[in-house]
Amino acid sequence: MRFKNSIFHVMLVAGVCVAASVNAQQSTPHNYLENAWKQAGGTAAFSQTERWRTALKQQIAAQMEALSPAVKQGLIADAEKAMKFTWPALTADLYLQYRDNGNRSNFEAVQGERRRVLAALIAGEMAEKKGRFIPQIGNGLWLILEESTWVLPAHVGVQKMGTNLPDPAEEIIDLVAGETAITLGWTQFLLREELDKFSVMINRRIDAELDRRIYTPYLQRNDYWWMGFKGGQVNNWNIWVNTNIMKTALLNLDDAAKRGAILEKSIRSSDNFVNAYGNDGGCDEGPSYWGHAGGKLIELLDNLNSASNQQLNFSKNELMHAIGAYIYKMHVDSNRFVNFADASARSVPPPHDVYLYGKMFQDTLLTRFGAYLYRLEHPDMQIQRSTSIANFVFELLLNGEMRNTVAAAPYTDVNWLPDLQVLSLRARKGTPKGMFFAAQGGHNAESHNHNDVGNFVLYLDGEPAIIDVGVGTYTKQTFSKDRYKLWYMQSQWHNCPTINGVMQQDGRTFRASNVQFTRGKDGSSLAMDIATAYPATAGVSSWKRYFSFSPQQQQLKISEDYELKEWKEPFRIHFMTATNVDAAVPGKVVLKGKTGNLVLTYDPALFTVQTEAQAIDDVRLSSVWGNSVTRISLVPKQQKLKGSHSFTFRKE
Repeated sequence: MRFKNSIFHVMLVAGVCVAASVNAQQSTPHNYLENAWKQAGGTAAFSQTERWRTALKQQIAAQMEALSPAVKQGLIADAEKAMKFTWPALTADLYLQYRDNGNRSNFEAVQGERRRVLAALIAGEMAEKKGRFIPQIGNGLWLILEESTWVLPAHVGVQKMGTNLPDPAEEIIDLVAGETAITLGWTQFLLREELDKFSVMINRRIDAELDRRIYTPYLQRNDYWWMGFKGGQVNNWNIWVNTNIMKTALLNLDDAAKRGAILEKSIRSSDNFVNAYGNDGGCDEGPSYWGHAGGKLIELLDNLNSASNQQLNFSKNELMHAIGAYIYKMHVDSNRFVNFADASARSVPPPHDVYLYGKMFQDTLLTRFGAYLYRLEHPDMQIQRSTSIANFVFELLLNGEMRNTVAAAPYTDVNWLPDLQVLSLRARKGTPKGMFFAAQGGHNAESHNHNDVGNFVLYLDGEPAIIDVGVGTYTKQTFSKDRYKLWYMQSQWHNCPTINGVMQQDGRTFRASNVQFTRGKDGSSLAMDIATAYPATAGVSSWKRYFSFSPQQQQLKISEDYELKEWKEPFRIHFMTATNVDAAVPGKVVLKGKTGNLVLTYDPALFTVQTEAQAIDDVRLSSVWGNSVTRISLVPKQQKLKGSHSFTFRKE
């Protein structure tokens, strides 16, 4: 049998861009983690690691025992299915598909399937405790330990031999190597004695492979780009890998000196991640990547706090609190989030991470939002087999608390992130009903960047009207020099102008200027000049875009003042939608939504309307938008080097 692809597979392919973060690194680094480490006495604060391990194991056992018989039986049933699983091979030609034709999905699906099945077997063994699943667990572990590499084909290219089969003379640590490490770490921590009964060589081999592939290269090398020690910006890779390696060492590494060195280095490296954030806590990678960025940060903070017996305490740190609060500020409704750049319009951030932020910072908005997200993932309010053993343990430890917490989405009405230059506004606070608007300034070298300065989205009653399409399935092209040949990366397929036939360009110098947010009694506005997001060939001196949002009128007005250096061809103002479009009446475009219509009004004396369907043949996009999206383009009737105009979106 084969276990179907799941969220875990999506997670494995996420967060692979090495572009600079939108937030400029602090001129004077905060180094919050290292300072807390030093103040607590460094490794001395972790002198009771064995006691911490014992308490954690007891806590896990107690939570497992507290599960209902029906839930336990469900976990056992999943493990029984996994007993019949035929472990798939990871062949050389499968690994080389990425090099040869750009396909990364086929290898990742098989590799991820091995780990998902292992998680099901472990959960079943924890529920039944009879040893029945240990031989098959041993099979899975042995195969993972025998893998030539734990590194994805898409990531191995940083080795000196480039993108090829992995070089046995050079160990690389990537996201999945870190994920594999924590998978082995939890397995060993939870089932060490049972594995010894099966064969003492399993635990010996785990120790040896973790040392060879993870601990030794981690301590010896400072040149992995994601560590941040060689300059440049880092993204979610940093905190994702560091958190997994730190946790693995805390769970199982008995060499106290080596464990202490890993703790210290992971803290210093993780500071490079935290230092890159602006004070607004905004994640330039978007909400669907937050679980691998801010979400991993709270797991690291929780590790440090609990394993040090609360000697490393971050509960008063405003920046880290803001990194957590970001996630509800970008929430639209249900599993819909603002999805600029590579983020998906549908996602569920890890509920346990959101809840942990709420606990650490005593923020009921976050604890209740974590409980809300938990119910989205678990409609029956019961723990389920997870896509990874690490997530299963988190849910096991917190599911009771999340079930007993009032579930509520904050639905905050005004959220301005000045460092990230992202704004979200809601017509009615505390409810998804009505109009929701979000826009961005920023620049075109953000992590997972699309060329989309000045882009915006609009929702009605939680349903999308004006959209950001998002990103398709990752391939070799996605993170190559040809990235911006993909249509959904281009500004002409975002809610942005095309000027003199020229689109926006990628790079940090292509950005918004004079960005200003104003909050008024009757509404809020956002102004920016987006001319600097376009190359010189666009011939544009200024293109000032003003967003005015009126909650009372359920209305968004967009005004633009422009000045061109020359006229080559008519500019085009683009709006993307996945709804049915009726543009039959001049001056009016009706977007027909599920809960009502959104009407775009414009001056028919100034513009004509063109609509174009863009077919979608990528499953990652079609699962959200269907088989096509529509681009609405307003084209000027007059040839003018200087002018102004406005458009209005209103709920009908």
